[in-house]
Amino acid sequence: MNPITAKSNPSILLRLTAVVLSTFLICVLFFNDYLIDNLNDGTDFVLSLFGGYYLFLGLSCVFLMLSVALLPLGKIKLGKGKPEFGWLSWIAMLYSTGMGGGLILRAVQEPVYYFQNPPRVSDLDPINFSLQYTFFHWGFTPWAFYGLMALIVAYNLYIKKGTALSSSALLGKWNYPWLAGFLDLLTVICTLFGVVAGVGLGSRQLMEAVAYWTGSSFSQNAVILPIFLVSAIAMVSAYFGVRKGIRLLSNLNILGATLLLLFAWIMGNTWGSVTHFFAAIKMYLIDFVTMSLNYGESKVTPDFLKDWTYFYWAFWLSWAPFTGVFIARISKGRSIRELVFATLFIPALGTFIWFSVFGLNGIELIQSGQIAPESFSSIYSSLFNYFSNFPFSLLSNLLVSLLIATFLITSIDSAIFVLSIFSDEGKEEPKKRIRFFWGISIFLFTGILVWLGKDELLQAVSNLLILCALPFSFVFLFLIFQFFRRIVNLHVNEIKQD
Repeated sequence: MNPITAKSNPSILLRLTAVVLSTFLICVLFFNDYLIDNLNDGTDFVLSLFGGYYLFLGLSCVFLMLSVALLPLGKIKLGKGKPEFGWLSWIAMLYSTGMGGGLILRAVQEPVYYFQNPPRVSDLDPINFSLQYTFFHWGFTPWAFYGLMALIVAYNLYIKKGTALSSSALLGKWNYPWLAGFLDLLTVICTLFGVVAGVGLGSRQLMEAVAYWTGSSFSQNAVILPIFLVSAIAMVSAYFGVRKGIRLLSNLNILGATLLLLFAWIMGNTWGSVTHFFAAIKMYLIDFVTMSLNYGESKVTPDFLKDWTYFYWAFWLSWAPFTGVFIARISKGRSIRELVFATLFIPALGTFIWFSVFGLNGIELIQSGQIAPESFSSIYSSLFNYFSNFPFSLLSNLLVSLLIATFLITSIDSAIFVLSIFSDEGKEEPKKRIRFFWGISIFLFTGILVWLGKDELLQAVSNLLILCALPFSFVFLFLIFQFFRRIVNLHVNEIKQD
């Protein structure tokens, strides 16, 4: 087989994936405590040793994205013809896929945590300071990981005219079978374990919603029911494809989230949310480079870095293959500049507004004594506790419950789609039977882990995801090098032709 034209074999990919999952489940069944302890130790070791590397990589990705957008290359269109999706649907899909569900989990909990446990000593306004670090962890850097990966995939597919969304097209002249297969396997494993971790957390939050409505507590294994329901709906959505399934659910997500945000803004400190939003953004932009490098006055404790920043950077990076491929799939017809703008600035801005409203009002509820600080300590129940202190709490918490479900569904259906693409020779519209296979696999694997190991195993899955991020980061660096070499050559050829 010619190493220059070789492609990763989908059947081999599925077999290797099955081996990895089977090995993991066997370790869970027979060496559970040993597995969890070693994954914890391995994660601590990797984050401590490579944390600085992650910081530098994150900052570099932001600057690389900006440079591509500002250069004349930014006007290049990713494929011929009009965009397949309108602006609103496009933004809704990439936002829902990228981190929509996480914003429901962390809306109040994270800003309140930073307010109560400042990352470092500072004479800045405590509320602005807590928002600044929330912006940092959910702002430009994670979207730069996603956007740069999406740009690399979209460029190879729509400009270099690759025939499929495959690792073979990305690797170019370095397309050796083992390397293409490794990248495909890494993408599938990161996507699968990432969505399993997300489904586990989101389902727990759904059970908190059920407990809120019924006033009853449930056993841990009851979480399997919402896992089954959201997986089933996600399979139907993935079956209908991007245009008829994923797009419609993503639009509903953004509409619902916007209504919830407006309600929280009107019911809370309206003017205060605006002033703190601008003040925190100013602080974030001024300190962005020093925070990104953990340098000078922005330097925080090693424990905070490992528990928060290093963990987040590795987690976002491990999601980059999945989100990058999906964003590339829906971005045909857009220019490079549009893609950078849509992935780097618009989602970050929406996230900043979201945390400014919920974070400020949550902190003020604690300061006024209306709610106990521990009410916001759980990522599962904090948003329900928040809205219970405002009028029309039944309606607002009903909308929260629906959003938890729909954001979870859109994460699963887009993951099903990406997994199916890599299992069907990189086709943009993979076979429907393969979509069903991955939908059932996600449900079964998540359900087994929840049934066997409860929260400890979900944390183990997250740790495994962090460990997978390290080898992917090295491949990512290589892909970045390949991409910039190609666009520079393209630019030079255009100059010669002129």
